[in-house]
Amino acid sequence: MSAVVWADIDREVVIVEGDDAAAFLHSQLANDIASLAAGKSIHSLLLEPTGQVTALVRVTRHSDTVFTLDVEAGLGASLITRLQRFVLRAKVVMRVSEWAVRAFRGDNAVAAVGQGPGRAVPYWGGTDAVDVIGEVSDLPVIGEETEVPHIDMYRVEAQWPRVGLDILVGDIPATTGVVGVAVSFSKGCYPGQELVERMDSRGANAPVRVVALSRDGIGVGARLQADGKDVGTVTSIGFTRALARVARGASIGVELSPPESTNSH
Repeated sequence: MSAVVWADIDREVVIVEGDDAAAFLHSQLANDIASLAAGKSIHSLLLEPTGQVTALVRVTRHSDTVFTLDVEAGLGASLITRLQRFVLRAKVVMRVSEWAVRAFRGDNAVAAVGQGPGRAVPYWGGTDAVDVIGEVSDLPVIGEETEVPHIDMYRVEAQWPRVGLDILVGDIPATTGVVGVAVSFSKGCYPGQELVERMDSRGANAPVRVVALSRDGIGVGARLQADGKDVGTVTSIGFTRALARVARGASIGVELSPPESTNSH
């Protein structure tokens, strides 16, 4: 990598708090939230009861009763709408906040940023990437400010898809490439679990439409061809690779399969 760079990335932060916040989020999200310690973060899919993707969220536990869910800009309201349908009598409130997500990337970024509130790991963890979530006035400034697209290239290099580009609201979980990172198969029930379990028992045979490709000078929106036929569209560009959505049965590229992070809990 290189010297540390930072930018406030395009994320909306939903604050979820209350005596029942932990139990409620655990019952609704596909990953294990109950065992998430304060000061730690984890990624999870949020699904409709039918199993389709509503959002790919990062859950950060700020205290026993306060969590943030950060999602792509513009998805905060729909995230709350989906969660509110199942609140019932739970003691939990949620709102889209004005908090920001400041991303730091570069050699030993975690050490450079140091300890403090709101630290959250990108899914791949490691020592060279960390985000800080909180009020803009409280966020650290370390290293050189850069452009958001520059930060986004690190995401693509790590093979992490973005909702609205690489995966879409309404997709089937097995096609996202993140089930191994964002789903727990040992927790209790949650909406959409049946479809996830059924696809997994079949060997996740649903078409994974997000693939990692050699960049080769292509840009976002470029059409991919195989045997003279259009088979997909490039959706995100990194430093040395790209992500694309491809047609079922297409063999171009490599299926997206992010390694499971060891730095979430």
